[in-house]
Amino acid sequence: MKNTIKFLWLGYIIFLCCKLTSCSDMDDYLKYVDSVPTYTGIVDSVNFRSGDERVVFTGLLTSDPKIRKVKVYWNSRKDSLMLDINRTSGVDTLFYPIALPEGRYNFEVISYDDKGIPSITIKKTGISYGAEYKAGLYNRAVKDIEMKGDSAVIRWYNGDETSPFVKINYEDINGDIHTLKALTADEETVLKNYKSMSVINLQAYYLPNISAIDTFKAVVEDMVAKEDITRVQIKNPGNPFLRADNGSGKWGVLKDWQCTSNILNQNGNTAGGWSTDAKGVIHLESQDWGGSGFTNGKIYQTITLSAGKYSLEYYSDGFGGNATSMFAIAKGSALPDIQNAEGNTLAHEIRQNGGASGNHIIYFELEDTETVTLGWTVTIPGSNTWYHINWIKLMILGL
Repeated sequence: MKNTIKFLWLGYIIFLCCKLTSCSDMDDYLKYVDSVPTYTGIVDSVNFRSGDERVVFTGLLTSDPKIRKVKVYWNSRKDSLMLDINRTSGVDTLFYPIALPEGRYNFEVISYDDKGIPSITIKKTGISYGAEYKAGLYNRAVKDIEMKGDSAVIRWYNGDETSPFVKINYEDINGDIHTLKALTADEETVLKNYKSMSVINLQAYYLPNISAIDTFKAVVEDMVAKEDITRVQIKNPGNPFLRADNGSGKWGVLKDWQCTSNILNQNGNTAGGWSTDAKGVIHLESQDWGGSGFTNGKIYQTITLSAGKYSLEYYSDGFGGNATSMFAIAKGSALPDIQNAEGNTLAHEIRQNGGASGNHIIYFELEDTETVTLGWTVTIPGSNTWYHINWIKLMILGL
């Protein structure tokens, strides 16, 4: 009996201890719950959109109607701005430009209710772009701009993924100005009814990142369509060449071209420089085939060209003997002698001992409108030597 009473008292004491311990733990938990802070709602969809010497702070107020202020920090909290908020019953949009020099910035965004209770901190990065970024912008590379029929066709190299389009301004044959956009995915752009040799303006536009608020522009680049301007600028350019005289024999006089008198060495010095070969060619030859040759005989035209980049090309279907020929273009109204070519031409090619068959091309550039002379200076040293020229072509390649 005594043992039973002892066990009952021991159980009661243990029960009381457990009860006291549980109450103490509960009180401590309640104290902890009471100490948990409450926060004001955050700004949703926070972004700092890139701009030109600025970023634009954007966000949405969706959840907490008690938000009364939003504060934005940057520069390690040395700089900040405070926005007053007037909530509506719906979703409110924040859009606030911040003027900032070019650079990358770390931002912190905190919202407050009317009691000054803050939200948790939202951290974001934003970039302001300026002169350094702009200096690195370039226009989309062009493979080719060439006249095709009445239109100019631009063929593009691949564009920069941050450049959504290139703006193009051009003039048509009626003098009207047209503006087109070439998208990054476009491989070619057609400029309908393009006015021959008129300036085309190209300017690439850039968005440095997908959320940028401002568009940036490369410096305008001027071009012209590459164009065969042979028949606009050169009279009687060949394929075939035409004769100026009314004769019907093999030898004649070349129409619309000037020549030195030593070229006229056929038919008793009344013809030369043109023959019926290949249906009409510039034809230089020893006098009556077996006779003497000549030195620095010249066939040329004088024309006026505007500033630009050009190519000048001719084709020869053959030669015989050891003639020396110079294909050239020079400023002024005359061609130099072969031995004086250096320093006296815009461009030239000299072929010695024949070697003139096939295509031959020279390139030159004019900074201003110029009077120029183009053609050939040829020396035929003796008998049994001949030289054909079938056609000439002048192309404008650009500005």
